[in-house]
Amino acid sequence: MPINKLIVAILLAGLPLFSVAEDFGTVAPTFQTDADGRDQLRSAMRKKQKDGELDRYWKNYRKRVIDSIINPPSLGIPSSIEHQIIIAPVRFMVPVDWRDNNGSIVVHKGTVIYPLRVRPLNEGLIFIDGRDQRQVDYAIKKANKIPLKIVLTAGSYYNLRVRYRNVAWRGGTGVPFYFDQRKMIINSLNNLYGIKIDRVPAMMTQQDDNLRIEFGMTP
Repeated sequence: MPINKLIVAILLAGLPLFSVAEDFGTVAPTFQTDADGRDQLRSAMRKKQKDGELDRYWKNYRKRVIDSIINPPSLGIPSSIEHQIIIAPVRFMVPVDWRDNNGSIVVHKGTVIYPLRVRPLNEGLIFIDGRDQRQVDYAIKKANKIPLKIVLTAGSYYNLRVRYRNVAWRGGTGVPFYFDQRKMIINSLNNLYGIKIDRVPAMMTQQDDNLRIEFGMTP
């Protein structure tokens, strides 16, 4: 489930969040197929279509793709009920002078920037294992008290959305669940600010100019 706006709000920087396709060149020599070869290929494809092999292939392919979306693989982050609170500073120092198009310096080297002053975190995050009903209940309870987005590190966000589609939620119905695809959020938090989400549940909110990460469960 893409959550572009959520990632932008958390990382507070214009990072490239999506990979782009690369041209890796030709793996092996290619040859132009002659007329007889093309006829043989068409004949073979017609036979596979007549036998139903092509239909079975595409049905299985669609099933695998849909299943991978509905049931993404676990990120492998363990669960722990041990309570711990970490306050992580969110700031960085400008490594070089930043100049505008005319060459004028707009931000001097060594300037310390506090991103949360520029773009406050209006909604926090709570990372959970969606396969653990205790964590699901805990996240919904917390997110009804303070603005949080529920992000799964394991389990099916789709199935949870269906299960909780009629539950009251912030003036409407339907609890939204998200999944941290390819650990984009977790890895970026670690790379940018040294914040390690190494167990769940983990709730992240803003505290002054810092991020407050609360691990485990509290009443």
